[in-house]
Amino acid sequence: MKTINGLILLALFLLPAKELFAQVEGASQSRSGSFYSLFGVGFPTDNSNPRELGMGILGVSLHSDDSNTLQNPALWGTNVFTSASSGFNLTQFRASSETNNSINQLLEAGYLQFTFPVAREKVGISASLYSVTRSNYRFVTLDSAATSPTNMLEYASDIRGSGGVNKLEFGLGWKINENIAFGYAPSLTFMSQNNSEDVFFSESGYGTSNSDAKITGTAMGHRFGTLLTFRELFRSNDRLSFGATATLPVTIDAKEKTTVTKFVNGREQEVLLRDPKQGEITLPVELNAGLTYYPTSLVNFSLEGLYEQWSNYESAFDRGTELSYMKDRVKAGLGVEYHPYRTNSTRFLSNFRYSGGVTFDSGHLNIEGQDINTLWFSAGLGIISPNPRTRSSVDISIRYGLRGTTNNDLIRENIWALNLSINLSELMFFRQKLN
Repeated sequence: MKTINGLILLALFLLPAKELFAQVEGASQSRSGSFYSLFGVGFPTDNSNPRELGMGILGVSLHSDDSNTLQNPALWGTNVFTSASSGFNLTQFRASSETNNSINQLLEAGYLQFTFPVAREKVGISASLYSVTRSNYRFVTLDSAATSPTNMLEYASDIRGSGGVNKLEFGLGWKINENIAFGYAPSLTFMSQNNSEDVFFSESGYGTSNSDAKITGTAMGHRFGTLLTFRELFRSNDRLSFGATATLPVTIDAKEKTTVTKFVNGREQEVLLRDPKQGEITLPVELNAGLTYYPTSLVNFSLEGLYEQWSNYESAFDRGTELSYMKDRVKAGLGVEYHPYRTNSTRFLSNFRYSGGVTFDSGHLNIEGQDINTLWFSAGLGIISPNPRTRSSVDISIRYGLRGTTNNDLIRENIWALNLSINLSELMFFRQKLN
């Protein structure tokens, strides 16, 4: 309990400070993310695109032959169009404990992906860059220590963390026939995580100090996917898609370098605290599966789930009792999507794609007997290009999430997330036939 209480103290809680701490107060108001990204290698990232996030699903079974997705390598073999997509995420965290409140905001770039049909609706390739976990936190705490029986030395700590695990991935999708597709995607998995602390003292005789710990490392990753499609199951022209992926465990060879910088009499002195520490970080297996049913061309329903075995997470750079907080993660989402533009209506509201969904995420942390789970409510809008030679779109999702709890002196977060992506899909290298 002592360890977690110490961490909570760091989190929300800019107490009223004296004038000498004004620079630190300002620092705590800058951008930061979830408090729970403090643990391990950061909080797992949602890499679904805004279309999938608007439905509250992962996207492993959402079959679309005209746009790309990161979620299932098998889907890349069904593409008709050459596609490029990217976007950004804006998230606000309203955090509260039993006694304090704070607001953090984070604006960050999303994924980047290119897909290309080598043989249209048969073989496709993909290249992408995306994050797997993300650390992004910053907070300030004030404290004091007795330097003599009659003197108390006040000091402020500005604590920051950033970085995480990312992947540079290349993959291939192969549509064997109308019912079966497979995919494989190897990746370069790399991490860069920084944890820093600045300490400011109330007396000029004590110089400002800074410690900076940086963990870096690389490894190879492997991901497999499949897509099964069944037609005319319950009615003519209906369709059912089953998608599944497996990401194998990854062991990263990493090292940690820690330096300390002190400002004494206006002079900066940097010292390597110790020789770089070598070690391994093992990320767990990830399994995804889902069903999407298309009763007509105008609507589809999806039910998808995820399992990550975070209880098998290992790190040679564990800070205290972090490994004991890790547990297996389960995530399930249910969503619906409506495509009125396929009716060829001229009405304005028929030019868009609408979606909505709900998601429950058990989370990968259990702290002081409390699961840090998240409940998401989602809505999405897709703006589709009217040009028949393109399926380019702008996709927007808005989500509201409830994460964590205030029990046992923990933190509850109310989260608003806006996700936007631009998907450029063109029919390239197409030669029209002459009559």
